[in-house]
Amino acid sequence: MSCTNHTEDKETYVGGRIVNPNTNYVTLKHNDDIIDTIALDSNNNFGFRFSIDKESVYTFKHHPESQSMYLKPGDSSVLRVNTMAFDESLSFDGDSSEENNFLINMFLLNEEDNDLILSYYRISPDAFTKKTDSLRALRLAKFNTLESQSNFSPYFKNIALSTINYEHYDMRERYAFLIRKYIPIKFKEFPKDYFSYREDVNFNDSDLVSNFSYMRFLDNYLKNYSIEVCEPSNRECFDLNDHKNLKRRLNLVHGLFQNDYLKTNFFNRLIRREIVFSQTKAQLEETLSIIQKFDRPTLDEKELHQLTAIQSQYLIGSSLKEARFKSTSSDTLSFKSLAQGQPVVLYTWSALSLEAKKSNLKKIDELRAKYPKVKFLSINLDFQNGALWQNALKQLDFKYSTEFQIISDAPFSKYSFFRNYLNKVYVVDQSFTITDNSLNLNDPKLESHILSLLNR
Repeated sequence: MSCTNHTEDKETYVGGRIVNPNTNYVTLKHNDDIIDTIALDSNNNFGFRFSIDKESVYTFKHHPESQSMYLKPGDSSVLRVNTMAFDESLSFDGDSSEENNFLINMFLLNEEDNDLILSYYRISPDAFTKKTDSLRALRLAKFNTLESQSNFSPYFKNIALSTINYEHYDMRERYAFLIRKYIPIKFKEFPKDYFSYREDVNFNDSDLVSNFSYMRFLDNYLKNYSIEVCEPSNRECFDLNDHKNLKRRLNLVHGLFQNDYLKTNFFNRLIRREIVFSQTKAQLEETLSIIQKFDRPTLDEKELHQLTAIQSQYLIGSSLKEARFKSTSSDTLSFKSLAQGQPVVLYTWSALSLEAKKSNLKKIDELRAKYPKVKFLSINLDFQNGALWQNALKQLDFKYSTEFQIISDAPFSKYSFFRNYLNKVYVVDQSFTITDNSLNLNDPKLESHILSLLNR
C-alpha cells in the first residue's frame, strides 16, 4: 500500500489491508457517527479520503472488532491488521503512526491488566497500590521517552497521558470492587486516600469519549458507586444485572454526566441491560416508562421497544415448549423434542466472539460431568448467517449433538440481537418453563439453581 501524502489539499487519507476479513468492508466512525463505510477491493485493501478541520480520535471498525485511531488534518495513514489476532497484529504506517502505534501498545498493556487484576486482588491494598503505581510510572516513562523524540501536539499528549492515568484509576476501581465483593473484611485495610484520584477525574471530557481507558473507568466507577449508595453488607448489591442495581446506575448517569454523548451512551448500554435481564412483566413495564421519561433525541426508541418485545418471550415463567431451533444438519426441531422432559441449561454464543465460546467449553464439560441428568445446549445467535456458524463449528471441532442455532423471523438485525444476548444463560425446568434468565456459567447460583430443579 502506498503512503502518498495528501497534505497539499489538506484532505485526510486512511487506507490499509485486512488479512482474513470477516466482511467485505470497514467502517470509520467519530464518536457514534459513521463517517463512511468503505469497501474492500479484491486484494482486501481499502482507501478513503475525507476532510477534517481538527485533530481527533476516530474509531476504525471491522466487524466485530474495533480500535481507536488518531488523525489530524492532512494525514496519510495506513494500517494493516489480521483478524485472527486483531489487536495484536494491528500496526500503522505513514503520518501519525508513532501516535497510533503508541495507543495500540497501551491498549495491549491495558488488556494484560485484566489478567493481573485476578491475581492482584489477593494481595494487600498497600501492596496493590505500590504495584499499580509502579506500572503507571513505567508507562509514563515510556511515553516521556517517546515524546522527547517526537513532536506530539498538546491534544495528543492529553490523550496519551489520559490513557495511562485512567487505566491506573480503572485498576483501582476494579480492585476495590473485587475486595468489597469477595473479601469485605480486607476493605478496612484500604488507605484513607485510596480513592483520592477521583478528585482529578473529569466526568465530562468530550476529548476522551472514544478513549477505551476513560470509558472503561467510567463504567467501573458507576459499578462501585452503585454499591456505595446501596449497602455493601447486602450481598444483593453486588449483582450487577439485578434490576435495582441497574436502576441505581441509571440514576447516577442522570446526575453524573452533563456531556450529551456520555449521558446517552451510558443510558443506552444500561437500559439495554435492564431490558435483557428483566425477569418479570412488571420490570419490563417499569423499564419502558424510564425510556419514555429519558426521551433523548439520539436514543433509538424503536429498537429499544423491539428489544422489549423480544425479552417478553424470555421472562421467568415463559414456556419454551414450541421454540424452534436448527440443527447442524439443517433440521428444524422444537425445544420440546430437544429437552425430552429433562431440565435444560441453554447458553448463547456467536461465531464472531469465538474466544468467549472457547473459554466456556471447559466449564460446560465440568457441569455436564457433575449433572448428567441436565441437558446443556449451546445456542448460536447468528441466525442470518448459517455458513458463519457451520464454519466455526468445523474450525473448532465442537460436539455437534449439543449445538443448535436459533430460528427467528423477528424484524431486527443480527448484530443488534447478538450484541444484547451474547453469553446469556437460561435455565429451563422439566415442563419447558424458564426458571432463571439472569445467571452466567460461572455464577455460583447456577449450580444451586440446578440442584433445586433436580430435587423437585
